[in-house]
Amino acid sequence: MSAPATTTATSARGTGAGLRRPSAVGAFGIGATFIGTTIGAGYASGQEILQYFVSFGPVRGPIALAIATVLFFLLGWAVLWLAHRLRTDDIHDLVNPVDSRWPTRFVDLSITVSLFGTLVIMLAGAGAAIELQTGIPAIVGSAIMAAVCVVSILAGTSGLVIVQKIVVPLIIVVAVGVAAWAIVNAGPSTGQAAADMVNSSPLINNWMLSGVLFVAFNIQLVYAVFAPVGKESKGGLTLFSGALLGALGIGVMAGAMVWALSANAAVVGTADLPMVELAATIAPWAMVVYTIVLLLAQFTTAVSCLFGSVERFRKAGPITKLPNWLVAVLTGALAVLLSAIGFSSLIGTVYPILGYAGLVIIVLLVATFIVRHRRGELSGPHSEDRAVRASSDA
Repeated sequence: MSAPATTTATSARGTGAGLRRPSAVGAFGIGATFIGTTIGAGYASGQEILQYFVSFGPVRGPIALAIATVLFFLLGWAVLWLAHRLRTDDIHDLVNPVDSRWPTRFVDLSITVSLFGTLVIMLAGAGAAIELQTGIPAIVGSAIMAAVCVVSILAGTSGLVIVQKIVVPLIIVVAVGVAAWAIVNAGPSTGQAAADMVNSSPLINNWMLSGVLFVAFNIQLVYAVFAPVGKESKGGLTLFSGALLGALGIGVMAGAMVWALSANAAVVGTADLPMVELAATIAPWAMVVYTIVLLLAQFTTAVSCLFGSVERFRKAGPITKLPNWLVAVLTGALAVLLSAIGFSSLIGTVYPILGYAGLVIIVLLVATFIVRHRRGELSGPHSEDRAVRASSDA
C-alpha cells in the first residue's frame, strides 16, 4: 500500500507519487496513478502477496487475487464516477450517504490509524532490510530510519515528490524483473505445498475474504487521490478505461509475484522480505539493488505517514500545545518501539485490521453511490452543463 506526498499524506499510506490538481487526465494517466498509488513498500517486499494470496495455495490464492482485481476496478471506477458527477475532490462527500458527521469521523479515525500503523510497519520493514544486509539489529535500523524521517519533515519535504516519482517505477521494474527471473529459474519441487511453507495471517482465515481485505486496506488511499482526478476528468469512457487499466496492472503484477513466490516457497519460507530473498538467488548485487529500492520506498512511505500522523496528532487535546518537533520525535519514538513486533507479524495483524475498517468505508461508498443515483445526481447533465445549455438557448 502506498502514500502520497505530504500534500495528501493526511489521507493514506505508501509510495504513490504526490498529485497536483490535474486537468482532463486521460485513461492512461488514471491507470498509472491507480498503480502508483497502490503499489508500495509492503507490496514490493512480497510480504503482503505472501500472506494474502500465496498462503491460500495454487488455486484459491489466484482466485482471491482475481476477486481483488475485479473489486479494485469496480471501486476505483465508483470513486472516479462519484467525484466526477458530484464535482468534488473531498473524500467525505464520497462516503457520506446520510449527511451525518459519524461517517466522516469514522473515515478520519481510520485514516489516522492507517497512517500511524503503516509508519510502524515501514520502520519494521526498514529494520529488517538493514539487518539482512548489515547484521545491525532490526530495532537499531528502525530507529535510524525514524530519525531520518523526523529530520526530513522538520527540514522540509519539498523534494519528496520527486523521489516518489522515481521510486514507484523502480519498484515496478525490479519487482516484476525479479519475479520473472524467479519463475523461469524456479528450483525443483520439494513435494511440500507452498501454502504450508510461507507466512499467513491469523486474522485472515478465508481465501475469499482475503481478496476483499487486500482491496479494503489498499483502496483507502485511492479515495483521496482519485477524488481530484475524477473531478477534473473528461468522464465516461475515460474513467472506465482508466480504472480498468489500473486494476489490470495491479492484478497482473501481483499475479507474477504470486507465481514466483509460490514456485520458490522453499526459498522464501517465512522470511520477512521474500522478494529480497528471491533477488538473492540471482546474484548478491541483485539483492543489494532490491534492498536499496525497497528502503527508498519505505523511506518515502514512512515520511508521508509520519507527516500525516503528526498533523493529526497535533489536533488532539493537550498535544496541540506541544511544539511540532517534539510531536514528531515522540511519534517516531513510539513507532520504533512498536516496530519491534516484527515486519511479518505487523503485516499479518495491522493490515487486516485496517482492511476490516476499510470494509465499512466500502459500504459507505456503495451506499453513497446508491443514494446519489436515486436522487438522479449521477445521471443526466451536470447542473453547470444545464446552465450553459440554458444560456446558449437563450
